[in-house]
Amino acid sequence: MVFLVVSVHALLLLLLSFHSEAVEELRARPYSTVTLPCYFSFVDGTDDLSFSWEKEDIKEEYEVEDDQEYYQYFLTLHDFYEFSSKVVYSFSNNQEQLEEQSSQYEGRVQVDWKAISQGSLSLLLEHVNFPDQAIYKCTATSLKGRGERIIKLLVDDAEEPQVQFSTNNDKIVVQCISEGWYHMPKVTWHNRKEEDLTSYSTVEILEEKKDGAHRVLSILKYPVKLHEIYICHIKEEDELNRPVRSIHKIPKRRYSHMYDHY
Repeated sequence: MVFLVVSVHALLLLLLSFHSEAVEELRARPYSTVTLPCYFSFVDGTDDLSFSWEKEDIKEEYEVEDDQEYYQYFLTLHDFYEFSSKVVYSFSNNQEQLEEQSSQYEGRVQVDWKAISQGSLSLLLEHVNFPDQAIYKCTATSLKGRGERIIKLLVDDAEEPQVQFSTNNDKIVVQCISEGWYHMPKVTWHNRKEEDLTSYSTVEILEEKKDGAHRVLSILKYPVKLHEIYICHIKEEDELNRPVRSIHKIPKRRYSHMYDHY
């Protein structure tokens, strides 16, 4: 009886010390910089603190009626390898641990060490690209507690490059340059009222690669006002060269309730 009381007490302490929240969804533009938030009240410094950021591909279910198709999927060994999480960032023993960091994130992520004392373990991810769309888990452990934060990062189809004012034939214009490479770029312009100004713009090739992809320069020649806000969107129109995202399709029995009694 005493053992049972002690066990229940230990379990309650464990549950109280674990901090977990619902999945937060975050959107980012291609080639931008985004901060994945992670905060724990039990974190007040780096002593005895271990934390990591890991990535898992987004999974979507689809229905199947054939049990053979359902089981065959999970018998494929490479699927287990693909589902394994990838280390984005790791910290322990008062220093970064980058030996197991995925090469996909090398030189692109950082954590503000000065903010750790305030409980922040937020991750700065630079030059966001389409394969970065995924589930990110921030896990932290210290003598004062442990917790997990889950962020679902979605990457939009169109990039939104910085716009710059300049002059062309003594007239003020606005221009933008694509960060990404496109085979059939579609460039659109809008103002703060979301009015479509695309017909007043031009697009020209700035650089070209051997595979036919290129970066472009677009100039908006609409009567430009310096106090106005202009937004440039660029996306790929060629379906064969649309960005690839890592989303795994997982089979789900259409009549799964039939197996509930077995």
